[in-house]
Amino acid sequence: MRTRKQRTFPPRARAPKRRGQALIEFMMVLPLLLMLLLGLVGVGQVLLANYTVNQAARVGAHQGALAGGMTTAASSAAEGVINSGVGTEASGASIAVSCTRTPCRRYDPITVQVSYSGDLWVPVPGLMDRFTVRAEATRAAERDSQ
Repeated sequence: MRTRKQRTFPPRARAPKRRGQALIEFMMVLPLLLMLLLGLVGVGQVLLANYTVNQAARVGAHQGALAGGMTTAASSAAEGVINSGVGTEASGASIAVSCTRTPCRRYDPITVQVSYSGDLWVPVPGLMDRFTVRAEATRAAERDSQ
């Protein structure tokens, strides 16, 4: 029976050790990664607020249509949606309800405009610290307001 000899390889030439190189490279990249992460948080907040404001305009138009163009019903419904959103509150919102005629008649378009301004959770000083989102929804009145 034959036995195999194990081959031996010459030792590899090793580069001299550079202590701390990875740490220095990480410290150079860390500010960029943090800016990217904080920017994503800001974009996420604006998208959440945009979704909430769009929903508030739709719900306000729907309630206004059901109530025959009554602005109080549409405004309170829109405020409720804004207050239930993540990071939004009705004190930062402006809600306008309009109908083509006064009093609003059946099948008249009711338009609800919602504008929301808020502070960013992660402001960038000198660049961006506030944002504003707007939405509008229109629906036909389902009954006369009398």
